[in-house]
Amino acid sequence: MPVSDILSRHEDLSKTNYYHEILVKAPDMAACKTRMLNFFNHYQLVRYSGIHINESIPASDPGFGSRLIEAIDKNRQILHGLITELQKEEVNTLDDLEKLPQGYKSKMLHIITHFLDGFFGIDTYFFNLEEYSHWVSDKMQKSIEATPSAYWLLSVEAEF
Repeated sequence: MPVSDILSRHEDLSKTNYYHEILVKAPDMAACKTRMLNFFNHYQLVRYSGIHINESIPASDPGFGSRLIEAIDKNRQILHGLITELQKEEVNTLDDLEKLPQGYKSKMLHIITHFLDGFFGIDTYFFNLEEYSHWVSDKMQKSIEATPSAYWLLSVEAEF
């Protein structure tokens, strides 16, 4: 997805559907759904009017690993695109941040920091609900490998 499309999502109020892959730890699908919905119901930065699970896959499924990698890679692509776009706007060093005007450039930086600090946003493709992160730590990866029946990846479509 081009960076301009990512950033325009903030300006385009007519866009109503957003897609996310959510990693959840729970004993079964019903508990996963409850945890995920609880997160969205209590999360104050993003309020969706509807959330639908399109697909779920347990970590014990042979396709789980590749799907998880793809989801994390999409986050990395979004992050890389935002950084590249910011560099095109001549923001290359920390000193450049002192002169950063409010607006387009600061919005890009804001989205970048959300990816790094773990805040979920509409631009998030993959979100690790267990670590409140856009990535999966080595410790979490080992836990998934040790108890695959406890982890699920939920494909979610959300509406404003």
